[in-house]
Amino acid sequence: MTRKGFTLIELLVVITILAILAGAALPYVQNYVAESRIAKAKTDLEEIARALAVYETREGDYKKGTVSDLTGRYLNKAPIDPWGRPYLIATASGLVVSGGPDRDTATTEDNIQGPYQPPMALVNVKWVDRNQSGAVDIQNSSDTIQLTFSRLFAPSTQALFTTSANTYFNVIGTTTAFATLFAESSAKIVASRTVVYNVLVNDAFVPGSDSIQIYSNHVTLLDPAANQCIGSQPVLILPQ
Repeated sequence: MTRKGFTLIELLVVITILAILAGAALPYVQNYVAESRIAKAKTDLEEIARALAVYETREGDYKKGTVSDLTGRYLNKAPIDPWGRPYLIATASGLVVSGGPDRDTATTEDNIQGPYQPPMALVNVKWVDRNQSGAVDIQNSSDTIQLTFSRLFAPSTQALFTTSANTYFNVIGTTTAFATLFAESSAKIVASRTVVYNVLVNDAFVPGSDSIQIYSNHVTLLDPAANQCIGSQPVLILPQ
C-alpha cells in the first residue's frame, strides 16, 4: 500500500517559502498598523476638538491641560491615544495633542495634533471713551484702545511689552506710527485675549473710519510659535 505525504525536504521548502513571504509582508503590515493608529488618533482629536468648541461656547475658555472637565457632559469617556497615553490640551496655542509613537509630547517630531480654536487673528478693535467727552483725547483720563484676538495669549507672552508695537501694528488712516499714538508702557493683557493701550495724543484716530492692521511679515506675534497670527487684515476701530 502506497502512502502519500510530504517528505521532510518538501516541508522545509514550504516553511522557507512561507518565512520569506512573511518577512516580505511584515513591513507592509507594520506600516498599515502605524497608519491605522495615526488615523485613530486624528479621529479622536476631531472628537475632542468638537467637545472643546461646545464647552467654550457654553462655559468660556477651557483651562485644563487634560480632557477631565469634558468627560461626562461633553465626552462619554476620556479617550486614550493608540499608544496608551492620554490626550493633552495645549490651551496657550488652542491645540489637542497626542505624544505619538514615542508617547512623549515634549519631543514634538512625531506628535499628532489638531486645533480646537480658530486661527490666531485680530478680530475686534474698540475705542473706549473713558472721560466721556465724545472725542478721542487724553483729557483728565486718557482714552484707551482694545485689541481683541481670536485665541488666548500664552501666559509667557512678553513680546508686546518689550518690543516696539510698531513691529506689530499699523494704523490705517494716518501716517503716524502706532507707538506714537498709543502708550507702549501702558500695554496690558485683560481677559486673556485682549490687549489694552492708552491713547497718547488727541485725535489719534477716527473711530468708524480708521483701522488697525497686523503687519503680514510679523505673523509670529505670540509665543509659542503655534500661535501664529494672521496678518494683513485691517480691523475697523469702533466705539465700545
